[in-house]
Amino acid sequence: MIYSFNRIVKESLPVLILSGIITIGAGLVLNSSEKMITAFPGIIIMMPAFINMVGGLMSVLASRLSSALHLGMIHPKLHKTKTLDRNIIAMIIISLISFTFLGIIGSILLTVLGLVNTNMVLFTFMVLVAGLLTTMILMAFTIVLSYYLFKKGDDPDNWVIPILTSVSDLIGVIIFISFVSLII
Repeated sequence: MIYSFNRIVKESLPVLILSGIITIGAGLVLNSSEKMITAFPGIIIMMPAFINMVGGLMSVLASRLSSALHLGMIHPKLHKTKTLDRNIIAMIIISLISFTFLGIIGSILLTVLGLVNTNMVLFTFMVLVAGLLTTMILMAFTIVLSYYLFKKGDDPDNWVIPILTSVSDLIGVIIFISFVSLII
């Protein structure tokens, strides 16, 4: 692939516009949950950490896939490879550890701040399950989009991460709020 300023701008501008629109959708979902946020103010503290963690994990996956595609370590046809398998397993393990830690620390922080007296085990389980579900959905999205764009001749680096971070905000907000509503 030959990179030029014009090509990067041409590919990036529509992506950034699309990302902005998707992020507005995440804000609208969060805004529509005003009553739940009022009932459980800790959601405002946990939400940024939750969606940032998902977006960060999936951005790492997207970068690794893009590099592997560019280096020829994986073929642009979607099929099982050692490199893809290892990346998926790594993301699942990192997600398990990260979301468990986030649930424990979040539960302690919310209790110390007096925002909510939570059952640490239930809260940690909720964060873990919501995080894993969000990760699995976004992992599939990341893999399919990376392969598709590379096969199409577009650079996944210009497309996947901006779209992914916006989609992870939207999906993360929806899933996290859904799980919080189950325990309230």
